[in-house]
Amino acid sequence: MRIQIEGKELISYLKEISQKVGVKSYIVGGVVRDFLLGVENWDIDVVVEGNGIDFAYELNEYIKGELIEYPAFKTATIKKSGISIDVISARREYYDYPAALPRIEFADIYEDMRRRDFTINTLAYDVLEEKILDYFGGIEDLKKGIIRVLHEKSFIDDPTRIFRAIRYSVRYSFEIEANTEALMKDSIKNISLLSEDRIRNELFLILKEPKAKEMIEKVIEYGIDKVIFKDVPVNVDKLDVFVEDLDLSLFRLLILFYKIAEKDVEKVQKALKLNKEHLKALRELIFLREEIKYRRWIRKLRETLESARNEVLKVLEVMEGDKAKKIIESKPYIKGKDIKNLGVSPGPLYGELLDEVFKAKLEERLKSKEEEISFVKNILRVGKENTSCC
Repeated sequence: MRIQIEGKELISYLKEISQKVGVKSYIVGGVVRDFLLGVENWDIDVVVEGNGIDFAYELNEYIKGELIEYPAFKTATIKKSGISIDVISARREYYDYPAALPRIEFADIYEDMRRRDFTINTLAYDVLEEKILDYFGGIEDLKKGIIRVLHEKSFIDDPTRIFRAIRYSVRYSFEIEANTEALMKDSIKNISLLSEDRIRNELFLILKEPKAKEMIEKVIEYGIDKVIFKDVPVNVDKLDVFVEDLDLSLFRLLILFYKIAEKDVEKVQKALKLNKEHLKALRELIFLREEIKYRRWIRKLRETLESARNEVLKVLEVMEGDKAKKIIESKPYIKGKDIKNLGVSPGPLYGELLDEVFKAKLEERLKSKEEEISFVKNILRVGKENTSCC
């Protein structure tokens, strides 16, 4: 294996530290899996048979990245140049009840692999021995294209593995092994035991995937959406649309809930505990979606278009096409400061003038900022003339 960070071999660093401190280290999980599949993966997991946090500090002396500790889980993360390295203490886990966060204790690499979700994620590259360890038939399952759990209670212990099984099966075009699928189906009801944060995180991981549409279709096929959102409708149309320079997870979240009514927003919020920005974006989207059809509130329509995030406006364009694009592009170019520069004192007249500009643009009577300013000047001139004559 070769993993380079700014031209330097990560494995050589790990080997040097392991020899120096007398602690074995391994590159494990997804990065080994994807290396064998010929897929690029820059989320790197390093397991050490000892204190992962201490080892991470030694490693960061070489990497010079940003290091974050997670003492409760005996792990640390180093971020550098778009690469994330999780340094983990080899451990065994105990679940006190379904969907609980695990209690952990130090262990060796075998025990650490045994606690993992699927056989294809139990591969470990031994840095000192320079070989791949495969205790549970992960390489064979990779060759066959199979998603297989390690033990019968896997989905009961951690229902988030249900989302991961769907992600991996769709991402790699793998089959979920029959017994694994049966165990998964039996545990879908336990998703309701997960915290809102954990469900939201798993959903956002799906929404960032290139095959998000197909993954959500699987979520619907298994009835998982009903467990999480009850009677709230979800939408898969256009869910695979990719956008650059925007928050992809938010963009696709808005597409996912494009068809919901205002009354359903609180249900989504209860299920996912969205942050304020995401919740605001969802409410703006619902309002704008309806206003595009009916145009009942010109002032609020204009103001919402001006304040809405670009993700909201892009979703409207994707879902409604030219009809939405025309309205979005009718936002006035001029602002309050431009009206002030025309000698108008701040006050309610600003909003009225901007509304008139907006209506004129909807009627395609104005094309540029200069035309908007001339239009406002004309309104002001007519107003003065009418005042003078009276």
